[in-house]
Amino acid sequence: MAISCREEPWRPGRDGDENVRKSLCCQLAFPPQESGMPRAKLSPRKTPLQERSRATVDALVQATADILVRDGYAKLTTNRIAERAGVNVASLYQFFPGKEALVAEVSRRHVKEQRKAVREVLATRKFQSLEDLIRTLVSMGFAAHAVNPKLHHALTEELPARRARTAGPEDAPMMEAFREYATDVPDPELAHWLIDTVSHAVIHRAVVERPEALSQGLLQEELVTLLLRYVKRK
Repeated sequence: MAISCREEPWRPGRDGDENVRKSLCCQLAFPPQESGMPRAKLSPRKTPLQERSRATVDALVQATADILVRDGYAKLTTNRIAERAGVNVASLYQFFPGKEALVAEVSRRHVKEQRKAVREVLATRKFQSLEDLIRTLVSMGFAAHAVNPKLHHALTEELPARRARTAGPEDAPMMEAFREYATDVPDPELAHWLIDTVSHAVIHRAVVERPEALSQGLLQEELVTLLLRYVKRK
């Protein structure tokens, strides 16, 4: 359904400022945020320190992933998560403010595992060329998403909008490797961001729309070709 942006007469003062804000929101196709509706908290309440507490948190995170895969986000509730994890719902709320924070933790662990795998490869392998580096990273991305594709589908397609992915210290080894080989781009950091963004977009859409392509070589080869033509400019 198309969004109608009806112009309203400008009024000075606070009402005028509010009209401008609503107009901009409408033009950007984002409705104004309603007052009194706080955003869901995505961070855990506290970090488990004891082994028993860590086991409880691990069980809750695994239960969240299981329900996402089997029933989807719409049927995910804190009561169902606690029941599947075998803990009291009060224990869930000791560590997480709600189901959104648990889903965010599933996503964080997923990203952490992928970044760890990349760090290990970058630390142990000497790449022969930029093509070798890009081909290896793309191959790892496809392989990671071919495992448990239903969970990747849930994290990609079914969830509400999540916070943007930001680079962290764990990205440093990849950045260093890219700076070493990406000699034809004016800004290696920007090029790294573009390659990372494009790769994630293609792979995540494949999870949803072409899951069979994750285990086939053609899509992977086409993505490598696309990225190499971007970085090889001479």
